[in-house]
Amino acid sequence: MAENIKYIGKYTNHLSNKEKEDFLYLFNKVFNLDYSLEWFNWKYIDNIYGDSYIVFAYHGDNIVGIRSFWRNDIDSNLSYQPCDTAVLKEYRGMGIFSKMTKIALKEVEGAFIYNFPNENSLPGNLKLGWEINKYAYLETVWNRGKLKNKTKYIDHNYLIWKFHKSPLRKYYYYEIDGQTYLLYNRKNNFYYVLGRFNGDYKNYFEKAGFPILFNYTTEETMMYKIFKNRATIVSFHKAEKDIDIPIFKADYF
Repeated sequence: MAENIKYIGKYTNHLSNKEKEDFLYLFNKVFNLDYSLEWFNWKYIDNIYGDSYIVFAYHGDNIVGIRSFWRNDIDSNLSYQPCDTAVLKEYRGMGIFSKMTKIALKEVEGAFIYNFPNENSLPGNLKLGWEINKYAYLETVWNRGKLKNKTKYIDHNYLIWKFHKSPLRKYYYYEIDGQTYLLYNRKNNFYYVLGRFNGDYKNYFEKAGFPILFNYTTEETMMYKIFKNRATIVSFHKAEKDIDIPIFKADYF
């Protein structure tokens, strides 16, 4: 059956309405979601950086696989983040994921490719040529006065598009010593600090009331030693490891 799979790769500004519908159908079916065209257009069509690249796998007229390389530049470096990947259950184990990945990598060759894989998908990434760029460890923010030097600045254009206009999630802010921080609510009153931003834009978000803050750091923390939880950041080109990948670029935020 694998030899009958047809692969089509396209930049997002060339997608037909049917291809957008195929993407949403498969993604929602595989992950039991109900994402809309509004979400797709926000992430892929209205992207402030430009076109993403998506590979479709068809068996006959039926969509069976999708692999997205989402445009998500870092510091003016042309960059893509692989995400939103799905293969129908009955078509797994046929090399479709690997084939789609190789097609996309060849198309965007020369760009910086990075990702935040979970522990299940990490081995597949490493097998296809990714290398571990760094680890990010959660720490409780006890000394809030030091938070500024431990966070990255979020440009206002990215802030508005990625976070304010997100149709999926709500984000919060908190002010400490004249600095404004973007927060992601993990649960209850626990918040992850994603970065700093210009306080002139704080009205785009809701203020968190007396939050318990957690921040990501590249140094092993007591939380990691106890719970063994960390975010793994990988990149595709070893020579590009000097590009600093902020945690707020992660697709899951």
